[in-house]
Amino acid sequence: MRDNGNSQESNSVSTGIFILFIIILVLLAGAAGMFYGSRMQEKPKDLSDTTVESFDLSEESKMAHRTVDDILLLKRENWQLRDSGRRQHKDLLEASGADVIWTDREVAVGVPVTTELEGASAWVLQHLQNTDVKLIWEEKSEWHGMEAWRLDLGIAVKSGIDRERYFTTDVVFFFHHGNLTNRDRDIPKRTKKE
Repeated sequence: MRDNGNSQESNSVSTGIFILFIIILVLLAGAAGMFYGSRMQEKPKDLSDTTVESFDLSEESKMAHRTVDDILLLKRENWQLRDSGRRQHKDLLEASGADVIWTDREVAVGVPVTTELEGASAWVLQHLQNTDVKLIWEEKSEWHGMEAWRLDLGIAVKSGIDRERYFTTDVVFFFHHGNLTNRDRDIPKRTKKE
């Protein structure tokens, strides 16, 4: 008789463990489903999708602004930054008739007179290499009548198979600021192109 009682307790424990195991599996499957569902909502926007009436790239724009700010602030001891504030843009895609909304801004970066403007630009581009912010254009320029180097930075969005479309989020002007005296020791010297 005693063996029969132990056998029932053993079966009861085994059944409890089995039920607990099933509950854990169901919870894991539910968590995996929620994770997969959230990943599907985050899929990259494709501007060639004709079922979408409007593409809002505001969050991507904010991410680009933050990334550029984080890199420029690494030099806050040496450089002076001026942000013109963000402006919202709206563009109509000809192919689909959808609107695209994003933000841009202008950032003026005063660097010491001992720092080459193109070298400061190259330093920023080097730090942007492993980010989602893309170089759209760079050139020698002017900022408020002063010699400057201009960087147009932005985001790339999928636009059909193997194509991307770029939206400028940050126009950065590097200029010499005579009152800055901290010398940049990590800015590369640029060789003159012939």
